[in-house]
Amino acid sequence: MATTLQSKVGGYPSWTQPPAWPDCAGCGIRMEHLLSVTATEPESGRWLPLDDRHPGQEGAEIPSWQAEADPAAVDGFGHGMDLGDLGGMYFFVCRGCPDTPYAHRYDR
Repeated sequence: MATTLQSKVGGYPSWTQPPAWPDCAGCGIRMEHLLSVTATEPESGRWLPLDDRHPGQEGAEIPSWQAEADPAAVDGFGHGMDLGDLGGMYFFVCRGCPDTPYAHRYDR
């Protein structure tokens, strides 16, 4: 699991402000990150699929989060939503409790 600056399922939130992990109201344990919906999809520092890499980096042994994006693919990044001041919504779940409680945090 890793922190990425994009909308994603799982991993760790890429907090814009100090982390605000929720604790489960049922058991008191810190909840797991389930989903991030972020305002932007950056051109670097993201999990960049091979198809979205700069043509000069095809097949290169560069980690996907350090690869450069294909300029032709950049316009397709993101979802066109503005969330506060380029922050995000983070959703959390407690899989330890029988009713699977959930919570969210808004980071702007």
